[in-house]
Amino acid sequence: MAADTSKKTRSVRVGFFTGNGSKKEGISNANIAFEKICNESEATFPATFIVDTNGKGLKLVLQQKDELAKYYFGYVSWRRHSLLPFIEDGSTGSERIIPLSDTDFVVERTYFLYYYETDVLVLTLNHLGPKVNDFAFILYTITDQSQVKFEAIWKEDDMKELLEEGNVLRSCDLTIAAPRNFNKANYDFSHNLTKQIVDMVVGMGGAHFKLTMRGRARPKKEGFSYLSPAVRESIKELLELFPFGSGGLKIKKAEVTEPSNTRPKSLLDQVLIGKKVINVIGGYPSDSDIRTAMISAKIDNKAYLAQFELAAED
Repeated sequence: MAADTSKKTRSVRVGFFTGNGSKKEGISNANIAFEKICNESEATFPATFIVDTNGKGLKLVLQQKDELAKYYFGYVSWRRHSLLPFIEDGSTGSERIIPLSDTDFVVERTYFLYYYETDVLVLTLNHLGPKVNDFAFILYTITDQSQVKFEAIWKEDDMKELLEEGNVLRSCDLTIAAPRNFNKANYDFSHNLTKQIVDMVVGMGGAHFKLTMRGRARPKKEGFSYLSPAVRESIKELLELFPFGSGGLKIKKAEVTEPSNTRPKSLLDQVLIGKKVINVIGGYPSDSDIRTAMISAKIDNKAYLAQFELAAED
């Protein structure tokens, strides 16, 4: 008797972000943006908003506002323009295309839970789907609420501080590889050096790309000492865009030193990630199962996340 393969499991990885960075008080611009969206949609769910930039069809679908648990749930998606996969018949091994009409598109979803009182964002990590910067961009575009930005939460905050503004790096060693199916068009990079590094990695054709940067002290009148801020900012962007197991670039080594301490510090696997297993039917999970998995991942990290939560107003 053949086994029932209609129900299977898949792993889901989620990242954690905060809109106010290290600030634990003050106004959350992301919360203001969501309030504007709810007012515009007159609290009718699901509410759909489309920002069609470069034909990507970037879309935000707000499915729920839970006033008891204090979160918004939904997803952002965009159209997939890369070559599509095939469907295989498991019994015969034959393959066939995914039938699409002229008006059909395959889209990639990234689900979100935004806890509006504490300003914590939980986001599924889909290397083919929209990223956290795309999520911030669509909130900004829909509401015209400036300064909507999210920062990844790291496991060790002192490691993240190495890459924050004002800190100086003496050296950096990176080893990066690109999987064969990596498509840099799925990513929007904020820094030119990040783009250049990604181009060099892709140009290696799957081989490991090794980059070593060393700085030296200079008098202040000659400009910055040691490595420039652009290097620090690009390292941070790479690590947050491609955390371990994200499906994008594979960062094998990321070590930095400071002028006052020449002992290398590894920045690998420092971005806080949650992992859950969910049921899928026909390859697709239900929205409720995705939401439950994301809530569970946040609960797993509740004690650690508490230090990043925005202080509730009295």
